[in-house]
Amino acid sequence: PGEGRPLPAGRAGRSSPQARPAPPFAAGRARIRQSRCGFHGAMALDRASTGEDLQSKMASRESRDSEWTEADADPVAAKRKQSPNVGSDAVVLSVDMPEWMKLLFAVSGVAALQLMIRREREKRALETYQNPFHVVYAVVSSMKFEMLSATLIVVNCLLVGFELTSEDKGGYEIVENMFIFVFFGEWCLRVCAYGWVWIFEPFSALDTFLVFGTGVIPMWALKPMGMDTDSLRILTVLRALRLGRVVRIVRLIPEFKELWFLMQGLGQSVRPLVWTVCLAVIILYIFGITATELIGKQDSFAEDEYIQELFGDPLKSMFTLFQLLTLDTWAYTIARPVMEKDWNMCLFFIFFITISVFVFWNLITAVIVGSALDMASQDTAAAAQEVEVEKRQQLKALADMFLEIDTDGSGELTAKEFSAAMAMPKVQQLLTILGYKVSEMDGLWGILDDGDGFLTIKEFTNGLRRMKGDAKAKDISDIIKRLRHSALHQTDLTSQVGLFNKTIGSLERDIERIQSDTGEILSLFQEMYHRLQAHIDAEAREDLLLAKRRAKWRELEGELGEEIPIESTSQPTSAPSD
Repeated sequence: PGEGRPLPAGRAGRSSPQARPAPPFAAGRARIRQSRCGFHGAMALDRASTGEDLQSKMASRESRDSEWTEADADPVAAKRKQSPNVGSDAVVLSVDMPEWMKLLFAVSGVAALQLMIRREREKRALETYQNPFHVVYAVVSSMKFEMLSATLIVVNCLLVGFELTSEDKGGYEIVENMFIFVFFGEWCLRVCAYGWVWIFEPFSALDTFLVFGTGVIPMWALKPMGMDTDSLRILTVLRALRLGRVVRIVRLIPEFKELWFLMQGLGQSVRPLVWTVCLAVIILYIFGITATELIGKQDSFAEDEYIQELFGDPLKSMFTLFQLLTLDTWAYTIARPVMEKDWNMCLFFIFFITISVFVFWNLITAVIVGSALDMASQDTAAAAQEVEVEKRQQLKALADMFLEIDTDGSGELTAKEFSAAMAMPKVQQLLTILGYKVSEMDGLWGILDDGDGFLTIKEFTNGLRRMKGDAKAKDISDIIKRLRHSALHQTDLTSQVGLFNKTIGSLERDIERIQSDTGEILSLFQEMYHRLQAHIDAEAREDLLLAKRRAKWRELEGELGEEIPIESTSQPTSAPSD
């Protein structure tokens, strides 16, 4: 935002860069875009722990930005789970409706409301969206706030039960108004944190109804107007439904894992239970008609009022067989009175119990258990995804902090920049929001620095993430393991250094021998040079002497006027005397 990056076709109409507020640390991002670290490398830090190169991440991110993908066409479906600004239960239903229903929605304004909800969710699903109430969001989304809300819900449900058994209603009314005020304040905080679209999520809509329908409207609106609200007081029993939210809050705590599995199994078993009831009615109807014909219409049971009460018509037979289906005192109250007059009826009862109890009930139990196991595996995957989303959010915040305190825009922090940043109130506040203790930041540079005097964005973020929280047994085990590896590595290095020293000594001796041989070769070359030079000088003198003799003979030929044979020049010393 604010950098003028064009949006793909089709997205400009949804949310333009000018319409969105600029995120914090925008100046730091603009500076770092020109550096070797890069803005996109900071945004891709959710995978920095894998050791990939930041430059390759930046190129990959820019190539993805240049393409119009399906995720761009529907950012809610692609980013709803990663966004911290949209509730975890947010859904956008896409149902093919008939034309008359679409027209009805358009006239009534429901279609316009759906469009507004969709646009708001798309805006909040964008990575560049900044929550205007980020402090409120940090408080509301914390586990402490959720546990406090869950505790108040449990206490309120207990007080509702005590109120029904108490004769003094005055004190309970005051406490009731206090709880209504607290729950209304909680509702307002959630709307500020997650936006007004939070109201239209399934669980949030139910929570809104319980807050207003069982508290705000009856106690603060209708009762001051003099209207009778006693008939609406029965709705306070529905507040017990908020206990389901307590289970959803504590689902990530290991101690409540089994409770969450049971609640999930119960919720997912609604549809199988409906079909179970249908199948049970069919089985009871078939066997009820059979029992009426075999028992109720028999001549031997026609005068027996007790048997006629059990199997006189199909409805009575179905209810009796339902009791038999539950195995509730069936032997002495149902089977044996019939078998006293017709012992062969034991075969009918055994066959019914085999079909309805041993097969039918066990099959239903297997289906419910299978659904619970499926939900358990899905919940594990959801918990892992939530942890991954939290990790990405934390890395994003740490990357923004790095960009802010990197004043020179070099993509690396020096000790001076780091010390100055730790003294900034803005950085201290951000560290507190992220869960770090500012008092423990002394000497942090020595812990994060690997010895080169600079901190890269990867060293900064990964180092701070490892320091968060108290040391655990697995952390100590990891440190011991690393120390063992370091000791083994040091032993290997020591042996390698000794071998290297031996190799250097051998090389030194070889060099000395090469130096000696080279000196001998140089002396040989010098001797060869001197001898060759002496030979060349002797040849030169002989050539000069021969040239002088030839010049002398030519002078003699000129004086004598005749050619002197070359053979006569064999005694050059006699020519001058002639």
